[in-house]
Amino acid sequence: MKVEIIDDDYYKVFINGLYTKEIDINNKDELGKYVKDIILKLRKIYNIILQGLYEVRVYYIRFIGIILEISNIDKYLSKTVDLKIIVHNDEEIFLKIFRYELINHYNHLKYYNNCFYFDINDLKEEDVYRLIESTNIVYGDELEELKPKWIELT
Repeated sequence: MKVEIIDDDYYKVFINGLYTKEIDINNKDELGKYVKDIILKLRKIYNIILQGLYEVRVYYIRFIGIILEISNIDKYLSKTVDLKIIVHNDEEIFLKIFRYELINHYNHLKYYNNCFYFDINDLKEEDVYRLIESTNIVYGDELEELKPKWIELT
């Protein structure tokens, strides 16, 4: 688990796919329980104590894992945590990589500012462990800002 603290009210948590294989992302009860377990781990391991109402955006990335974006949307004085979980199953997600030789066998590559991008849906399972340390995950607003700038490679 990798935690990025953006500020006191916003966290990004990445969970490696090795630990998420058994989770049914479409089962709301199972996913809710899993998210609660992650929040308990944040408290225990990182001393991050969440209180109030939080929106948790769940991004499932095939073969790679899950990203949780946890943001506070209402603070109240109770010591409880309430969650609003939003699953993004159809979100466009790309991998950003600097080394072309690692991905030159892929089609539909994009290029911008000395980096290569390719759609996560094109990723082959056998390449995951070879690429995971050399890539960054790009999605959401960051991806939308990049799209008009990149060049399509064929």
